[in-house]
Amino acid sequence: MAVSTQEKGLEDTTTQEVTHLDSKSQKNDSSKSSSNEDEISLILDEDPETLAANLKLNKRVVFKIDCVILPFLVITMFLQLLDKNCLSYAALYGMKKDCNLVGQEYSWLATIFYLAYLFAEIPVFLLLPKVKHLTKFMSVLLFTWGGILMCMAACKNFGGLMAVRFFLGMMEAAIQPACIIISSTWYMKKEQPLRMALWSNTFAGIFNGIFAYGMENWKGSLAIWRYMFLLYGAVTMIFGLATFFIIPGTIEGAWFFSETERKCAVARSATNQTGIHFGTNSMKWYQIQESLLDPKYWSLMVFIIVQNFINAGITNFNTFIIKGFGFSSYRTMLLATPQAAVAMGACLLCAAVAYLVKNIRFVLICITTGVTMAGIIMIWKIDHKEHLNQSLAAVYICGFYNAPYVMCLSLIASNTSGQTKKAFNSISVGLFYALGNLIGPQFFRESEAPVYTTGIKAMMSACCIMYGMIVLYAALCFWENKRREQKRDAEDAEADNVLTEIEIGEKVDQQDLTDHENKHFRYTF
Repeated sequence: MAVSTQEKGLEDTTTQEVTHLDSKSQKNDSSKSSSNEDEISLILDEDPETLAANLKLNKRVVFKIDCVILPFLVITMFLQLLDKNCLSYAALYGMKKDCNLVGQEYSWLATIFYLAYLFAEIPVFLLLPKVKHLTKFMSVLLFTWGGILMCMAACKNFGGLMAVRFFLGMMEAAIQPACIIISSTWYMKKEQPLRMALWSNTFAGIFNGIFAYGMENWKGSLAIWRYMFLLYGAVTMIFGLATFFIIPGTIEGAWFFSETERKCAVARSATNQTGIHFGTNSMKWYQIQESLLDPKYWSLMVFIIVQNFINAGITNFNTFIIKGFGFSSYRTMLLATPQAAVAMGACLLCAAVAYLVKNIRFVLICITTGVTMAGIIMIWKIDHKEHLNQSLAAVYICGFYNAPYVMCLSLIASNTSGQTKKAFNSISVGLFYALGNLIGPQFFRESEAPVYTTGIKAMMSACCIMYGMIVLYAALCFWENKRREQKRDAEDAEADNVLTEIEIGEKVDQQDLTDHENKHFRYTF
């Protein structure tokens, strides 16, 4: 008799979960010997009204999570990107002149952030598995980095700016890994891509230019760029303080759930077979070794490094490319925003398709990578002096670059189990993200502006490597799933019992099993 897996549809999963929870609370010792056929027949014989109630319960639970947890993740990432990237707009408002920045000093302000980001990943990795209430931890980080950002307004020289940017990078290093873990805890696998597309957002890219443009007419005793840091920092601090008291740290402690809804939420999370609870005093080094010896891990990490060559090029130099087309600085602020809107639209479209179609994420990555490459080639080959509109459209087409990254994050969240392993893989994302953003800008030479031929070639090469890595990853997942299915069929011929998805998930959580150790686990690709 076959063991059920997480690959079943949402409706079937929810029905099994709620039925299991209800029956489990009513069992006595004598009922433990009842046959599995009877249990399955109860599920199949459910009347339409009960089935409808179960589906309605699941939808209500998802709706409540979307109303509380998802906005927290979305706004947190929005503020992180807004605070981090407003440096370039501050430079347009006179920060360079006021702080006497010369030569490569401004470039070092961008670099020091990622150096601190890299430096902080090791202590974050050691700390993150021990934090039980990740949302509370994130709220503290929000409050702290908001205060640090406000200190930027007090800086008067290069040294002061470097110190503040360094500490800002340290405080933000844990945010993305924590968001990945929270998404994998509160949402089912098929729900994760859409939610991760929302919190891995480019809203900051859309609104940063609009906000900066709107501050042009601000009047006061301070320079506009100083008000920018004060405003952004104050908003971040207020949000961090408010969410510390509002956002629950765990599913069991969620104030917005009834007791039945809480059981359903726990059951939903259990079906992922990636662990429900977080926060332990033990570090399981064998789980790290398991990742390091897994070619699937390295294929995604190489993917993240080269993808951030593209990210660094587009986010740091798209304004220079647009300005090189002949636009003024303030006009460039507005013209740069549509690219971020394209990126957001592409991410949401891919996430919606991934929700509806099983194991299509790697195909979506290949398609969006191809569209990005087309935009890069257009920037390289089209003469902007003769075809200005087409060149501008090419910059916007490159906005598809963010969708492959979001899909990659969703694969890491869906396919990693074990507390130490989840923390290590999540931290690895931040580590290689920072590494890619450190290396990427070095390919862009000022003498080649506004086309940046060397940078264009580097981004095209990155696209080719991304193709190879994601195809390799999908093939490895497919072969491993097939091998486990064949082994399961052979074992099931002699099996005496059937485990539900919830029982498997509870076992994974209690024993802290990795995806490699859990023979019932099936990889999503």
